[in-house]
Amino acid sequence: MYQKKVFKELMEQFISGEITPEGKTMLLTMLDNPKYSEELNTILQENYDSVEIPSISPELTKKFIDELKKKMKTSSKTKETPVVNMLNWKKIAIAASIIVAIGIGTFTLFQKEAPSTSVITSKEKNDKAPGKSGAILTLSDGSKIVLDSVGNGVLANQNNTLVSKKNGKLVYKTSKNAQLAYNTMTTPRARQYNLELSDGTKVWLNASSSIMFPTSFAPNERKVILTGEAYFEVAKDKKRPFRVVVNNMLVNVLGTHFNINAYDDETSVNTTLLEGSVLITEKTKKVLLKPGQQAQKQKSGVITINDNVNIEAVMGWKNGVFYFEKASLQTVLRQLSRWYNVDVVFEKDIPERIFEGEIQRNLQLSQVLKILEKNKVHFKIDGNILRVIP
Repeated sequence: MYQKKVFKELMEQFISGEITPEGKTMLLTMLDNPKYSEELNTILQENYDSVEIPSISPELTKKFIDELKKKMKTSSKTKETPVVNMLNWKKIAIAASIIVAIGIGTFTLFQKEAPSTSVITSKEKNDKAPGKSGAILTLSDGSKIVLDSVGNGVLANQNNTLVSKKNGKLVYKTSKNAQLAYNTMTTPRARQYNLELSDGTKVWLNASSSIMFPTSFAPNERKVILTGEAYFEVAKDKKRPFRVVVNNMLVNVLGTHFNINAYDDETSVNTTLLEGSVLITEKTKKVLLKPGQQAQKQKSGVITINDNVNIEAVMGWKNGVFYFEKASLQTVLRQLSRWYNVDVVFEKDIPERIFEGEIQRNLQLSQVLKILEKNKVHFKIDGNILRVIP
């Protein structure tokens, strides 16, 4: 019994990054002993008691232990920081019908293939539900349509362009006699939506964002105006370049997939290219991006190129996850603020924390906070206020 207690303490120390070299050696030795398999199963099961988790097989435990030993030996050689990377454990998840992740100072267990529209409920009374699909459409005459509550079908006719809702997205279809009109789609906090423009270009709009666009494009160009964050899959049309105006910067496109993060409270405007090519123009500066590159425009106007951008982290919001890579506490909380519609208040000066890993976006806020608190930071939900406390 005593040895199992020691094993559990050593596991917790390893996960939090506080384990000593001697403790790590002892833990590796204990991991080679089959009698601790049951204890490891218990630790995994207990770490997320509000989520229903399928039973973990002995085969999974053996796989997990093998991978954990590799991770420990690697971290000893590389002298890793105390934050444990949780991004390398997905292969274990597939075999076990659960997602097993190590990171942000804890084990986190989520159901495999949980639908992005489903919400995993929490037992907390004072809690916030995650965001969902929804937006407000402003027509050319200023009238507004709340897309959350309307059903599928034709919503409006904008100068011979039909505006329809189909399977949870907005679709524009022009006729030969279509004339220019401008619409704006806005996502409040805790909402996101997707849109198909009249040329076939697809746009996914993140929370707290907006896009203004013509219902039918001009013969010589296609131009939209963005605030916040959006992912674009641009329909190819060499005769009509696609242009995104964002924060006094122009992104020129022929046909490509890219993401723009241009929130006012972020330190830079980040344009990340997944496929094709884009030309970014800001006053007299021009930058041509290649796939896998990210242009970062600072508030000073300086544009730098990041060749080592993590595409999974950039696209996490669209794929239904928070994906943190060396993220500060402030960066993490800005994302939570937009998705859960809360204002963040720091009660006192909080020491800096660095977060690594992936968390599903369909969890209740209290469940996300429970994971984050393993990194020695504490929270209190107070209505629409999220308080960060010592």
